Amino acid sequence: MRSRLAREQQLAQDAVERGWPREVERHNAIADRIRSLLADLGESTEHGPDDHC
Repeated sequence: MRSRLAREQQLAQDAVERGWPREVERHNAIADRIRSLLADLGESTEHGPDDHC
């Protein structure tokens, strides 16, 4: 799930660079939801040595 978070953050940054505010909002919302799910699971949002994705 952390790899998906990183991907959403990359997509949000790409949308910023392209001037697509609605896409920035969408990708940031998805990233926020992933962070929330990770917190609910007691997981870190940082990549660790055991991440396989």
